[in-house]
Amino acid sequence: MSDEASGAPKTRPILKIILLVFLALVVQAAVVFGTLFAAGFFDSPADAESAITAMEESENSDNLDDIVDSDEPQGSAEGGRVYFEIKPELLTNLYNSPRLLQVKVAVMVKENKDTTVVKDIKGHMFAVRSRLLEILAQKREDEVSALGFRDSLAAEFKVAMNDVLEEHLGGRHVEEIYFTEFIVQ
Repeated sequence: MSDEASGAPKTRPILKIILLVFLALVVQAAVVFGTLFAAGFFDSPADAESAITAMEESENSDNLDDIVDSDEPQGSAEGGRVYFEIKPELLTNLYNSPRLLQVKVAVMVKENKDTTVVKDIKGHMFAVRSRLLEILAQKREDEVSALGFRDSLAAEFKVAMNDVLEEHLGGRHVEEIYFTEFIVQ
């Protein structure tokens, strides 16, 4: 009888341990299943393949609309001034610094009567972007934090854009530069 009395309490802790281990395994399986479901593991392969194909097409596109805003320029025809935004934003490291400078630039131009200036400028946007990125890459951290930096940078961008446009189009069409985003990280 003493063996039976001492044997019964030993089996109950073993059952509790087995039950706890089983519960832990069920919780782990639920976490793994939930993670796989959230990551899209159970989605059909056709959806994933079409998403990859769409991303590759957008990366390999040589269309200027990917670089320059595809929307029509904004502005009034009466005043002859129109606005357009350079897309995507300009992003570069500051000179001798790990910090980044990101700006989104909007341009105001005086449109001619046949309204082709914006199209002509967009046709030379690669040269314009290259020149603007060169200017940004030469900026130091202390310059960026100085008072009036944005105004001086806008003036420098205006001169640079007009220089590029004069070289390619024979005219200085940019009247104003505006920053719609200005981020230093």
